[in-house]
Formats: sequence, C-alpha cells, structure tokens
Amino acid sequence: MLPLVALTSVAQEPVFRADSGPPSVSPPDSGRFRFTPLLAPAYNPEMQFLVAGGALMSWKTGLNPFRVQRSTLSSTISYSTTGAINLSVSLSSFWLEDKLRINAALSYKDMPDNYWGVGFDAGLQPWSGDASTKYHRQWFKFAPTVVWGVAKHFLIGGAVEWNHTIATEVNPTMAADPAYMAHGPNNRNDGIGGVLQYDSRDVAANAWTGVYAALTAMSFGGFMGGDNVYQTYLLDYRQYLTLGRGGRTLAWQVKSRIAAHDVPWTELSLVGTGYDLRGYVEGRFRDRSTLIALAEYRQMFMRSNGKLSRHGFVAWVGGGALGADLQNLHGIIPNGGVGYRFELQPRSNVRVDVGFGRNSSGVYFNFTEAF
Repeated sequence: MLPLVALTSVAQEPVFRADSGPPSVSPPDSGRFRFTPLLAPAYNPEMQFLVAGGALMSWKTGLNPFRVQRSTLSSTISYSTTGAINLSVSLSSFWLEDKLRINAALSYKDMPDNYWGVGFDAGLQPWSGDASTKYHRQWFKFAPTVVWGVAKHFLIGGAVEWNHTIATEVNPTMAADPAYMAHGPNNRNDGIGGVLQYDSRDVAANAWTGVYAALTAMSFGGFMGGDNVYQTYLLDYRQYLTLGRGGRTLAWQVKSRIAAHDVPWTELSLVGTGYDLRGYVEGRFRDRSTLIALAEYRQMFMRSNGKLSRHGFVAWVGGGALGADLQNLHGIIPNGGVGYRFELQPRSNVRVDVGFGRNSSGVYFNFTEAF
C-alpha cells in the first residue's frame, strides 16, 4: 500500500458522523475551518509513476453549523516520471442552509498522452507506449455550476464550461485519423447549460444513505470564442445503502454521457477515468455515447471501544460500453479493484485505489470518493 503523509491539520476536533452511525460515535462536527495538506506517490497508466501533493480545506457556512453540510475545496498537483504535470482543483460548497450550492472544477494537464482513435475496436489495439498512439497534450478546463433548491431534495440551476486542448508532436497514425483530421490539433470550446438534480444524500462528499440523480445538458458554440458547435447530455444516477451500521455502505452508479453534432475528438465521451472505471489509460476508449455501471462496497473499521476508525477499505466491480449512440453500444469494458480510505476531515476521505481493467491497471490518489 502506498504511504500517505499528512503534514499538518488545523482545528483538530472529534470526527463527525451521520445520524445513521453507531450510538457510541464521536460528537457532531462544530463546523470549524480545517486545512490538511498531503503528499503521496502514485501510479496510473497514462502518467506512470508520480508524486502528488495536495490540500483539503473544509468549512461550514451560516450561523448554525448543524443545519448545513461541510463545504470542501480540494487541490492536487502532480509530477510524473514522464514529465507530466497535472493540476486539479475542486469546490463543493453549500450556502443559505443548503438552499444554494456552488460547485466548480478546474483542471490543467501538460503531458505526454496517447490517442487510439474513436470506438471500442480502436481502444482494443495493443499499446506499449509506441509511436502509433503517442502525442503531447496541453489541456485546460473550468466548469462552475450553481443550483438552487426549489423543493425538498430537488435543485435546479445552470452551468458553464470552458475547455481548450492543444496537441503537438502528433504521430503519423494519429495525424491520418479521420476524427483528428476533422478538427485538428487546437480546439477551444465554451458552453452553457442547465442542471436538474435530486439529492437526498446524507453527506455529498461521502454518502452513507440516499439517492443522487442528475441531468446536465450543455450547448457549446462560438458565442464566447469557441471553435465547435455541439451538445452534451450527462445522466448520473447514484444510490447509497447503509448495511447494518454507519460506515458500512453499498454504493452503486449508472452514468451515461451523450455527445451530439460537431463534437471534436478532444470532447468525445470517455470510458475509464479516475472517477469511474479506474485502471484504464484515460482516453483509450472514446466515442459519442458511453454507458457505465459500478457497484462499490465501502467499510470504515470499528475500534475496540465501539467508535469508528478513520481507516477503511473499498472494493468495486463494474463495466462500460460505448458507441455512436445509445442504440449502438459496442463491447464490454470490464473493471474491478480495491482501495484504502483514510478520513482526513469529517466525512471527507483521501482515497488510494488500485484498479484493474482489460490488460491494464493503475493506482489512483485523490480526495473524496469516486462517486
């Protein structure tokens, strides 16, 4: 197991547990600001061996901290043996006693990458890091979302997104690929859309009970300088069931992303990321439409005094398929794995996952659960 080093933590206090936890757990979280930096080695198929550093900040808004979830801001930066740089920042915030939610994701990558082409059969082609798939990618994405509670568990709002990909050092095989030739090496896209959510989870960052269902529809065009006109639709269903006691959870997810019209090769739907089918090179399997299903068992250990430990594990199994549309999905992309969990802050875990796929594997270090 990879070593995790927590450098320091502000405002040490008892760990918060949901009402579904055992009766002897620690008292409720008072909502004080917390800051925890981390440093850890990792490995994943696309970046290989890397050192990742990051920080998790969390706080509660409002005058009554017991009426709102913790807001979190996590950030990671990594450097790998391939010379890859990866920066990720994620905000999940709750305001006005959870009537208003503001979320955002910022990502930047400057790294050697691989491109197999479009479709299931393209992704099955052998890979050994050779010149038939290699290129260099610079990628930026910023995607904020704002939703407002309109009824119990129901939220509605809007989203915007900016992304930009620059491909260099393109190999001859990729240069002759029809999808690449249609849009070229430089693609800037901007979009605006709507969000509809149902969310009954007890804690969004690490749910033990509840349901999350969301539809996000985005329209990309040239109204803010974008190069391509296309639409994306993301359907995401998750459910969480407590098994016997708090900290022992069965979670499952069904997710589909559909991209329509003049979609550049850079923004096709992917199967196999650090947040779904962990263990594949990200981007190996891409097409207009994807469908993914996962089931994950999560357990935090119990101490001898009956209180929950800050250590735990997960195990998951899943699979995916992709195609030009949902009526023409091809292939089965299998996946499974195990992971270690350490609760850094109230109901916010750092995760180390070891995922296995079809002739592929990877180790992932990140904050919060995959879903």
